[in-house]
Amino acid sequence: MRRCWLMCCGVLVAAALAFPAFAVDFKYGGMYFMRWQSQNNLTDGNDDFDDNANWFDQRVHMYLTFVGSEKLQLVTKWEANTQWGLETPGAGRLGGGDIGADATNLEMKNVYLEFMVPGLEATATVGVQGADILGGWIFSDDFSGAVLTKSFDPLNVRVGYVAGQNQNVTDVSENIDDFFLELSYAQGPFSATLVGFYQSANNNKTSIFEDYNYDQPVDWLSGRDVRGNDLIDLGLYLAYTNDWIDAHVNFVKNLGGYDIVGGGSGDYKGWMLEARADVTVSSFVLSAGGFYTTGDDDLNDNDVKAFVYPIGRSFYWSEILGLGTLDVNAGGFDTYNSVGQGAYVPGDGPSNLWMLTAGVKWQAMEETALTVNYYYIGTSEKVESAPGETDDSIGHEINVYVDQGIVDGLSLQLVGAYMFADDAFKTIKGDDDVYEVGAMLEWRF
Repeated sequence: MRRCWLMCCGVLVAAALAFPAFAVDFKYGGMYFMRWQSQNNLTDGNDDFDDNANWFDQRVHMYLTFVGSEKLQLVTKWEANTQWGLETPGAGRLGGGDIGADATNLEMKNVYLEFMVPGLEATATVGVQGADILGGWIFSDDFSGAVLTKSFDPLNVRVGYVAGQNQNVTDVSENIDDFFLELSYAQGPFSATLVGFYQSANNNKTSIFEDYNYDQPVDWLSGRDVRGNDLIDLGLYLAYTNDWIDAHVNFVKNLGGYDIVGGGSGDYKGWMLEARADVTVSSFVLSAGGFYTTGDDDLNDNDVKAFVYPIGRSFYWSEILGLGTLDVNAGGFDTYNSVGQGAYVPGDGPSNLWMLTAGVKWQAMEETALTVNYYYIGTSEKVESAPGETDDSIGHEINVYVDQGIVDGLSLQLVGAYMFADDAFKTIKGDDDVYEVGAMLEWRF
């Protein structure tokens, strides 16, 4: 084993020494975190059943960039996830945490070419890359495709293509293709973004209710196919930022529609609105905000009045209902696998949901901060809260964070979250409270 390791090191050293001969510079960076978390009642909201979960997990990102010049570079990003104590036979995510530790779980996150387009003075990125559109309310994920960015200071233009799905290269009707145009303006403390995002899902049911865990009383699309499923999002972002205030507003309107095989059609009619302001006063940051996402007051017609998303949305907010820092991804206990959830969507794709929040962050010392956030969460349209009953109050959630710098950029965050559950949280009689606690040790390099 030692001999094999020395040979590998020799090859890497030789390759590094050879780089100057090819006139290529090399940059690297990355991130490592380790988390512990424990939760109770998150999946079933009921003390009568045991859904308590406890685990450790970790993640590493490795960023390796090959720079040909100021106008050309190849960016690669790699990721490995491990749940402590977990073995996955063969290749599998989260494996390698058992005794012996070997696992085939290295994932390609990004590999894309970035270059300046001659004559256009625009930057093109081609390959598997990441993009954020309107803070995740429309899109925030990795994807394969192409993006072109051009600056007309103070205006910035970005156009892109996202290959959402192409499982069968001989059947275009199964494709999902996305196109977007983004106009961003920044001048002084003001900034604004206008976005148009078009998802052509062809014959897929993508972005219709059943893809978003809606517990519909009538599954009107069961056994029926759709054609020409086109979702269009028009989004607007407005912001004002100076030394003491950071405020913004996001708005997205769903448009487009689809045809139902056998007769009928439906339109996307949902919308969302979000606002937030952070005000700095001495060593304190005071925060207030909220969002509103539409629900559907009639699940028996064809129109989708609830706010829905294209594939790739990701807006994180509170810990328990909004995934937050702990993310609860490793153990599988999350709001997408929850038991007895009514017709609302939590997690990073809120729908038929509204929230008000207030918080304060105290920078007690240079390396120490304490944050407390309060949330009230309700549903826009009433949902089933118990057999034969409906309600629109999900509950009150409190999140507490302690951030502590340790050494040379290494930081520790302690997380505690508690939700005082109301009737709309689950579809059982008498919802019980939820807690989640954990810690994350993180180093970015």
